[in-house]
Amino acid sequence: MTKDFVFHFGGHEAALTVAPGKPFTVFTEDCFSGRLTSVEGQPRVVAPYPKVNPLTGPIAVEGVRAGDIIAIRLIALEPARNWGVATISPNFGLLSGTRAAPNLQPEQQERVWIWRLDGERRQLSTTASGGVELTVPFRPFHGTVGVAPAHSEVRLSVVPGDFGGNLDIPDLGPGATLYLRANIDGGHVYIGDGHYAQGDGEIAGTAIEGAFNTTLAIERCEPDRSFDWPRLETESEIGVIGCGRPLEDAVRIAAAGLARWVQALSGMDGHDSHQLVSQCCRLRVGNLVNPAYSVLCAIPKSLLPAGARPR
Repeated sequence: MTKDFVFHFGGHEAALTVAPGKPFTVFTEDCFSGRLTSVEGQPRVVAPYPKVNPLTGPIAVEGVRAGDIIAIRLIALEPARNWGVATISPNFGLLSGTRAAPNLQPEQQERVWIWRLDGERRQLSTTASGGVELTVPFRPFHGTVGVAPAHSEVRLSVVPGDFGGNLDIPDLGPGATLYLRANIDGGHVYIGDGHYAQGDGEIAGTAIEGAFNTTLAIERCEPDRSFDWPRLETESEIGVIGCGRPLEDAVRIAAAGLARWVQALSGMDGHDSHQLVSQCCRLRVGNLVNPAYSVLCAIPKSLLPAGARPR
C-alpha cells in the first residue's frame, strides 16, 4: 500500500479497497513520521502539530454500508525497525501544565529516548542519565484505529471518539478485534500510531513509538441497535471503550456500554447485566493526555452466561 499518510479522519478518497475477511498487510509510521531518530532530535520541529500521528488509509471494505458494524481483526504486528522513540515535551502530558489545565510551574525540558528492541523481540532497552540501563517488556499495539466519523465530520488524528481514533488502549494488539460502526459506505478504516510499549494512561504523552508492518482483516457484521461506542474483543475478554473528559464520563460510557452489550449477548435483564459488570469488570485507562480521555471496561468471557458469546 502507498506510504502517503494522512493526519485526520474523514474527508479522503479511499487509498485502498479490500475484500471482507481477507487478510492484507499495511505499513504504518510512528507518530513522528519516522523523523525523530536520535536523542538530539527536536520532536516539535520534525513533527509540528498537527502533522503528528500519521495514519495509513482510508481503507474501504467491499460491501460495507453506512450503519453496518465492522470487525477489525489485528492478526500480526511486525516491527518495521529495531528501535522505538519516546519523549517528554513541555506543556504536554499528565504531569505537565497544559493549555486546557494550566499552572505556573516551570515547564519540563524536552527529552528524547531511543529504545532498542532486542533480537528476540521480548524487551526494549535505553540508556538513562548517568548511564543507567532501563528495560521494559515489548508489548506491541496500535494506539490509533478508527473509521470516518459520522455526519461528514473531519477529526484530527490525535482525537479519540465513538469512531475509534486515538484510543491508546494497550489491548489493541495481535489477536484483538475492534468493532466500530461504519458511518459511510465502505467504512473507511484508518490505522497508525504503532506502540512498542506503553503504560496505562500514556502519562508522559507518548508511548515507545514505532513503525509496524501490520496484517489485519476487516469483516462486515450485521447492524446492531445496541451498538454505540467501540467494542473490543480479545481471546479472553470483551470490553467497551469510552472517551470523554472528565475521566469519570469516559468510565461511565465504557461501563454502561459493556452492561448493554452483556445484556444483548445473554438475554439477561438490565439489572442483572449491570450487576455482573459491576462485580467483575476491569478498568484500563488508555490515555490521560489526548483531547478526550479513553477507558476500556472489560470482563472475562468465561464469566458470561452459557451461550452468550460475541459474534
